[in-house]
Amino acid sequence: MPYHQPPARIGVGPKISYALLWLLAAGSCLTRHAMAQNLDAARLLPTGGQRNATVTIELPGKFEKWPVAFWNEPAAIQAAPIQAAPIQWTATDTPGKITATIPADAKLGLHWVRLHSAESASPLLRFLVSDLPGVLEIEPNDAFAKPQSIDSLPVELHGLLQKSGDVDHFQVKLTKGQRFVASVEANRTLKSPMDACLEIVDERGNVLAQNLDTLGLDPRLVFNAPRDGLFCVRIYAFPEAPDSTIGYAGGDKYLYRIECLIGDVDDLAQGFQSQATPIGEPSQRDMPTAVPLVDNQRRYLFFGTLESPRDEDVLQIETTTPGFWKISAMAESLGSPLDAVIEVLDGANKSLGKQGESGEIKDPVLVGQMKTAGVYRIAVRDLHGRFGPTYRYRLELENEAPSVLGTLANDIIQGKPDKPTEIEVTLERTHGCIDEATVRLLGLGPEYTCQAAVSKAKEESEKKVILKVIATPKADGSAAAAWAGPVSIEVETQGRNEKNLANATSTKQPYLWLRIAP
Repeated sequence: MPYHQPPARIGVGPKISYALLWLLAAGSCLTRHAMAQNLDAARLLPTGGQRNATVTIELPGKFEKWPVAFWNEPAAIQAAPIQAAPIQWTATDTPGKITATIPADAKLGLHWVRLHSAESASPLLRFLVSDLPGVLEIEPNDAFAKPQSIDSLPVELHGLLQKSGDVDHFQVKLTKGQRFVASVEANRTLKSPMDACLEIVDERGNVLAQNLDTLGLDPRLVFNAPRDGLFCVRIYAFPEAPDSTIGYAGGDKYLYRIECLIGDVDDLAQGFQSQATPIGEPSQRDMPTAVPLVDNQRRYLFFGTLESPRDEDVLQIETTTPGFWKISAMAESLGSPLDAVIEVLDGANKSLGKQGESGEIKDPVLVGQMKTAGVYRIAVRDLHGRFGPTYRYRLELENEAPSVLGTLANDIIQGKPDKPTEIEVTLERTHGCIDEATVRLLGLGPEYTCQAAVSKAKEESEKKVILKVIATPKADGSAAAAWAGPVSIEVETQGRNEKNLANATSTKQPYLWLRIAP
């Protein structure tokens, strides 16, 4: 059979503030040693590592000054209320080379780290922790006839599509009938700007299996080996944002991880089940699953499977106080073929709200539900009445109080010591909140001060406030010193016990960095 080239195509389409804790953990002082440059372009490759192991990472670019320092996501935020050990980051004696020592009990999944120096700071960088050994891509591996050989499975492959037209090949050995599962983490978790394609090809280059978008824009495929032999896992990508380019995309941000498993494994289960309660059967409108609410608990997580034709799972809850409940059904984004429809009913099964029946919204969300005290039922079904072990869903319920939320355009804030550093905070008032909100900056050293700002409904400050960081005057009249460190912005809505931290739009995280330097 002839060799098939990959097809070219035109692009297609916790609210309690832990700020003080993590600021103490991170510290704000800068090392006195001369430090690295060019951290604004830093990226991690490999993009993750195995528990109870040390991973070596070589940073791109040249470093005339070394070492770097690290800000690490605090354990208390990582897995609250479970305290997980943090990753230990170290700059080696070789400029540009760092290590990540991952504890045996580290939290599985996404971690955040920032590299910083006297001259610059990196953006927040993502690092994935798993229980599998990792292998780093070695170039050249662009041709199916000269792939990178992978000696053992299961494994995680860490790589980079470093330029336009880049195609990576990894060769694995399978036995006849062996089940091989490969899934990509790129766009959804690492936020790589890529729409990846994953293929299995034989030694002649024939495409035996292909997948594009099982997990959002990330592919996943299941392949049963037709014979004993060697097979290639091939990955290439198109731009995340459609454009007129015909061909494959690449660049410094096209990072990926491919999880390669063998056997009868359920690699998707964790996404549905993490910290969630199973919904048992029977669970239907005339016999719903009752869910007791817990005082001071605002969020509930469930998972289930549609097991019979036109199956519908129904939860029943009884609220005792007014609220605004957000109800989310996650299916497609976690790898389920389910076209989820969610519906809220009263205790007599009268429909109060529904989402998903158009078929255009694959992971439907209902906002502002169950506003008054009473008995409610929440139903989940497939739009087409389909069922089976793969028709799974994850249901999330969150009681949202009317409050004021804040966001910033970037996670790094730059300023100069000889004039005020202005920080613009965009505000959103949820569920018609009209209360005042106080916005304050936390984490500054004594060299600088920042007065809190007040947001009032129906005034200029309703949707935006400006915080001003000002140097503390020195007795001798000398210029203020440079300062850099982690900060957070707290938004306190009047009459609420909870205080929200403002997130950066770029990361959806509250981990901010302030740098004031000439």
